[in-house]
Amino acid sequence: MSRREALGILVVAGLILLGRLLRRFLLMDPHGVWRESGWLEEHLPPLAQDPPPRPSRPGPPTTPQDPNTCPADSLVRLPGIGPAIAGRIVAARAEGVHFACARDLQAIRGIGRRTVERIEPYLYFLQQDTASSSPSH
Repeated sequence: MSRREALGILVVAGLILLGRLLRRFLLMDPHGVWRESGWLEEHLPPLAQDPPPRPSRPGPPTTPQDPNTCPADSLVRLPGIGPAIAGRIVAARAEGVHFACARDLQAIRGIGRRTVERIEPYLYFLQQDTASSSPSH
């Protein structure tokens, strides 16, 4: 028998012995009876739990929205409009920008032609009254 064959036999015998020891000390109780299937779970730390589900995004609005007057939380419901873009729309309104049609929203960074096409069915626009309503005497 060669040295290599003897080493192979020793490795196989060691693996068999290791398997029997593992069975004896892990799978059987001190009395030689097989342990219940879930016994190891109480000795191991708990597994990492799944992350909590992300809040679902609300669906599109059920009634058309005027981007010149609706609040940011209503703008967020439009497809493709997130909190950042809704904030930019509100900021533009605060600076005096009036949106006369859906294409005017392309002036807002983050809104392109495709986004306008997606949100246009959910929008309506009131015409801005340019004449001042001063009382006449």
